[in-house]
Amino acid sequence: MNLLTRLFVVEWFKSLAGALISLLLLVTSADIINGFLRGKEGDQVLLEWALKMPDLTGKMLPVTCLLATLFTFNRLKSHNELIATLAAGFSYTRITALIASCSLVMVIVQFANLGFLEPYANKVKRQEIKKSMETEGKYLTRGSVDGGQFWFKSQDYFATFLTFDKKKASLNEVRFYFFSTEGLASKVISAKSADYIKDRTWNLVDMHSLEDLTGGQFPRMNSAPNQTIVLQETLADFQEFEADLTTLHWFNLREFILKISQTGINTNEYRILLHQKIALSFACLVFALIPLGTMYKPSRRSDSFGKNVALTLILTVAFWLLFSAALSYGQSGKIPSWLAAYIVPLTFMSHAIRTFWHNRKLAF
Repeated sequence: MNLLTRLFVVEWFKSLAGALISLLLLVTSADIINGFLRGKEGDQVLLEWALKMPDLTGKMLPVTCLLATLFTFNRLKSHNELIATLAAGFSYTRITALIASCSLVMVIVQFANLGFLEPYANKVKRQEIKKSMETEGKYLTRGSVDGGQFWFKSQDYFATFLTFDKKKASLNEVRFYFFSTEGLASKVISAKSADYIKDRTWNLVDMHSLEDLTGGQFPRMNSAPNQTIVLQETLADFQEFEADLTTLHWFNLREFILKISQTGINTNEYRILLHQKIALSFACLVFALIPLGTMYKPSRRSDSFGKNVALTLILTVAFWLLFSAALSYGQSGKIPSWLAAYIVPLTFMSHAIRTFWHNRKLAF
């Protein structure tokens, strides 16, 4: 790595670190102070702060990549280093490639953060929530979703289901294991689905049961196309299961979606969660390239730093508004999940490519 290359790389990562630390402290300092004011212990406040970091970092990394590029060129312009670099034969294309290479490192970091670190933090959050629960039976106690099944325990039965269709209020591939007061298995009920009716009443579709398991004779087998059952859990309890999906790392989440898609359930909401992690990782590259238009004005007098900062704020707000709107359309099924996740980053990327192409005579 020669001197000029090292100059750009060091300046870019230095600006990135400064922007990221500043933004994180600005956003989280209020939460830390609030935690101490509420009388929480120091370790609890720090734990809550640490668990929020992956999610906040995932949202801020693309913005900090943009700021890193913007601050890098501003510092180089302030000492006429950018003009000297160009005069020494360092082309615009080479500078673009350097910034892109630096941002690709952050793409990998972002994917590791959103795909693995954030799910781990969510898993720890769930464990902390379960520790704080005092009323048994009010919430579902579930096993790991890695195996494809959700388990929950009630007062006199265990149950398992494959997926919960929030729109239809239906449990798919459900099975109940009832126990007697002595702790012996008394009845097993399985059904293709359990459709919510009202209150705590559900309709079992294509029901099969094994009864009198505690007796000394052969168990009694029954089946029916439809049968109602009253559960001790509420509809809101089952709606909570989606929170467990956020504890799966990217590859396990992908396997889970592929498995439940075979049941015919609408997986748009889950695919959005999968594609969103890749889209936000790709956004680090996009945001880092957007301010490259400023390097085609190497003189500090010909470019206004305040104007660039204002444009940065506008682009950041516009990105998150459009990105959130696209995800909403994807979750509702109005557009494909992949299109909802990638259309906004690709649109911003096209702007960066257009800027480079517009100045191609200078670049080469």
